[in-house]
Amino acid sequence: MQASRKVSLKLNFPTNRRHLDKLNLLVYNFTNDISFGDGDMPRQGLGKERVVQAAVALIEEKGISQFSMGKLAKRLNVKTASLYNHVKNLDMLLEAVGFVAITQLTEAEERAVKGKTGDEALFALAEAFRAFAREHYQLYRVIMGFPKWNNRMLEQGAGKIVRPVMQVLAGYGLSEVQQFHWQRVLRGMMVGFAFHEHAGGFSHFPVDKDESYCIAIQSIADSLHRIGGMTE
Repeated sequence: MQASRKVSLKLNFPTNRRHLDKLNLLVYNFTNDISFGDGDMPRQGLGKERVVQAAVALIEEKGISQFSMGKLAKRLNVKTASLYNHVKNLDMLLEAVGFVAITQLTEAEERAVKGKTGDEALFALAEAFRAFAREHYQLYRVIMGFPKWNNRMLEQGAGKIVRPVMQVLAGYGLSEVQQFHWQRVLRGMMVGFAFHEHAGGFSHFPVDKDESYCIAIQSIADSLHRIGGMTE
């Protein structure tokens, strides 16, 4: 049997200062040419709350019609399949986004009516609703999609939406049945106005939209005074 031969490899590194400086420069340039893009390294600590928050931000930025799980995964620097560890499907994610939106809307309305009653509270509520629809229209569209979802989610969402409205209507001396009827009337007016305003449906006539909105609210207020027996 032939004996194995040992092979030695001698590496000659530069020892003078000028050559070492050149070597350091080459190493620096090489390492800085390596690019770690946003999609190359997944972020750690992903959870449902973070997924929902990112979805809210993406929907507000790009619009609900442009939203997808794939685009959300790209925003979070993860694979699309990773999202399903935290949300069951797209509908469940949009339900969570919808509840975030409803919370924001109802909190804005409750802040607006705090310490107010009667017409002052009614106008404050209506203005808070309109402001939310203007500033967060894409989230507003998610809220309007609630009727397409299951009954449990619809009941929970409807309960939160109606609460500040019923609080205001209670100050007009209405019966419980009347309050239910008039919350539909009031919300129907506010929702319809918001959609038409965003779609440009009020741009064909040279009259102030704010004044039109005030007329609509005042008409409801006048009716509430009449049927509730509440005096000015």
